[in-house]
Amino acid sequence: MTAFAYKALNAQGSLEQGRIEAGDADDAARLLDRRGLIPVSVQEQRVGATASSSSGGKIPTQQVTRFLSDLSIMLNAGIRIDEALAIMGKEFDNGRLKPVVAGLHTALSGGRSFSQALEDWPQLFPPFQIAMIKVAESTGMLPSLLARTADERQRFEALAARVSEALRYPAVLMLGTIAVLVFFMIGVLPQFEPMLAQTREPDALLNTMLVVSRFLREQGEWLLALLAAVLLGLFIAARRGTLRTVLWSIGGKLPILSDIAHSYRTARFTRMLGMMSETGVAAPTAIKLISETVDHGEVARERAQRASDAVRQGQRLSQAIEILDLPPLAMRMLRIGEQSGEMASLAYKVADFYEARLERSLARTVGFVGPAAVATISVLIGGMIVSIMSTLMSFNDLVR
Repeated sequence: MTAFAYKALNAQGSLEQGRIEAGDADDAARLLDRRGLIPVSVQEQRVGATASSSSGGKIPTQQVTRFLSDLSIMLNAGIRIDEALAIMGKEFDNGRLKPVVAGLHTALSGGRSFSQALEDWPQLFPPFQIAMIKVAESTGMLPSLLARTADERQRFEALAARVSEALRYPAVLMLGTIAVLVFFMIGVLPQFEPMLAQTREPDALLNTMLVVSRFLREQGEWLLALLAAVLLGLFIAARRGTLRTVLWSIGGKLPILSDIAHSYRTARFTRMLGMMSETGVAAPTAIKLISETVDHGEVARERAQRASDAVRQGQRLSQAIEILDLPPLAMRMLRIGEQSGEMASLAYKVADFYEARLERSLARTVGFVGPAAVATISVLIGGMIVSIMSTLMSFNDLVR
């Protein structure tokens, strides 16, 4: 079966668009005709296409979260999922998510389950969420699970926003510091160079800055070209997903950022583990899916595979989790949760603890980096100004 994106007119004359599974374009047109739709266009589309290619732009995660929240409310009110999707497609303002909602409704109308329909949109719905939804469909827990999933997505989005904000502020300060120093050495320091060159007692700091200033002015074009190449490389790496892996690896080794990275990873891992344990997803599958979502790099994925295989071979979940390099406190709490039969509850408590720890680490980082950047620029520029003034005063004494 092939996925086709279609546009068709309904009985009211309104244009509908979505996705449909069929053998070829003619079969897709016949299926649309049986549903009372008049095909306008039917185009083959690869199953699993990204959200951006299917909807004309990248879909914000907040829209997906709102979609899941709205859908859970309607399901908890007793509305069938296909009816809920039809209502949302016609009456809700779904923004860029509109073709996704239409595609999901089409897939359900074609006989597929909700979890199977979500597999067509891997950029929007991670595998661990699809796995939980698949289990919830078989146990009748889908409405409550969607509500919990929407709440947890909101929590993680807020947490990621706080981390991003806290790290963006020091980064902007450091970039500002570098920009001010470069401007001072290129635009200000050269004005004093002719007079400073006539002094008999050169200042070591000042001479160093003059050398750097001449280098920046003489090699400015090459440096700009190198900067453009670096920015292009970073952009390409970000598009391919490798930049995030590299930054995560570096951040996990730096003294200040390592605590933030470890707390964030532990909080996400344990909260997802709690959700999947509560839903009933098998432990080997849960470990592998969570690691694919949280961890970065081949080493971490191989470690998760070993932990998953260990559970599959009969080891206790708490023993397998030790392979995943979680903090000792987290492993101890999860071990207690497994022994007491309250794994989900203890996992949520561990997540709460490390989220609070993350907040404290972010506050310390912002409180340290801000003053450090101001102190750095003050010492460097202040030192250069003092050196320039001292040299000029000694030159004035010689003239007299």
